[in-house]
Amino acid sequence: MGTIHKAFKVRLYPTQEQQDFLNQNLGACRALYNMMLFERIEVYKQFKDNKRELFEYKYKTEKEYRQEFEWMKDADSASLQLSRIALSKAYQNFFKGLAGKHKVKYGFPKFKKKRVGSSYQTARTNNNIMLDFKESKIKLPKVGWISFKDKRSEFSGIIKSATVSRSSTGKYFVSVLFEQELNLSGVAYDSIDESQVCGLDMSLEKFFVNQDGNSPAYERLYRKFEPKLKKAQRQMSKKKKGSKNWYKASHKVSVIHETIANKRKDFTQKLSTELVRKNQVIVVESLSLKGMSQALKLGKSVMDLGYSEFVRQLQYKTLCNNKILIQADKWFASSKTCNICGYVNKNLQLSDRKWDCPNCGENHDRDKNAGRNLKNIGLKEIGQGLPEYTPVENKTSGSFRKKTTKVCSVKQEKALSQQI
Repeated sequence: MGTIHKAFKVRLYPTQEQQDFLNQNLGACRALYNMMLFERIEVYKQFKDNKRELFEYKYKTEKEYRQEFEWMKDADSASLQLSRIALSKAYQNFFKGLAGKHKVKYGFPKFKKKRVGSSYQTARTNNNIMLDFKESKIKLPKVGWISFKDKRSEFSGIIKSATVSRSSTGKYFVSVLFEQELNLSGVAYDSIDESQVCGLDMSLEKFFVNQDGNSPAYERLYRKFEPKLKKAQRQMSKKKKGSKNWYKASHKVSVIHETIANKRKDFTQKLSTELVRKNQVIVVESLSLKGMSQALKLGKSVMDLGYSEFVRQLQYKTLCNNKILIQADKWFASSKTCNICGYVNKNLQLSDRKWDCPNCGENHDRDKNAGRNLKNIGLKEIGQGLPEYTPVENKTSGSFRKKTTKVCSVKQEKALSQQI
């Protein structure tokens, strides 16, 4: 028993009057954030040599800004307050990143731009945020009831907050945050059949390859739309920046990027849902996609996959459906290890798609073999794994050397990293 937060995101269809208010509120939150950031930068420049005065300086609050600027009084007060909190969190993340307290290094807070895409967050108080699925309408503070479109007929939980956003193409969305009770009954390992354990090896060409050599119907979306995108960007570059024609051309570029993102998201959402429904245990690799894209010079192909988002979807979907997701250690040589005898082929190159095991003679498809090794990890974790491999003798540089490779282990020892 526990609590979990889930978001319900839908597209809004506001009237012209509601659209004007949303634009005004988005502009007020963006202006407040930028003015507060500008004030902090200027104060630091002024008192950077006097730390005492810098720490004792009292910055203006959103209330003082509302008194100074009359047009801010029409905005939702909760959204302005949360904009100030968002700036504080951005500074905290920046300083924690400098201190090494975050795995991801956050950059210095940036000024928000109007045409990149704006958003504001508001809190729920006195039922000012409500959902009516029968009428397909949502109530937002100071806006009232706005129409939306979605196939879902219900969403349980306690509403905590709502985030209204406007995309670079001019579409409006709202993401409502719900707090739900999560009932985890646990998984009985004895009831899991071997056919319900799945190992997925990431593939740049096929998205992933499972233990049976099967792959989803994946298409490289960015590569597909790249010629159209190049043409739109070329036309945009010939326009005078800031002119009406430049904004029209910029809108066309944004539409293409949005199409690619939506198609990729639709593919990963449907695929992750299908995998969770069909399997009890799913095993994936722990990959550093950013490092892979830089080291192998395959940035465009790696980023086009959206594989990290796919794994993130598997994480919360397996949790909510009482399933198991296992992430193998990133140093585990899934492609180089024979799934039959445990031999590790250190000489295997990235271009070698098939290879024969020198120890047992088994012919391996690189990706299919990796999928089977990942499945073996899942079987081992639920107590249905294969027995330990016996030591394998390898002839290296004219001498014999014994080594033992334990394939069915989620966390490999550091010595295994030398075999990759």
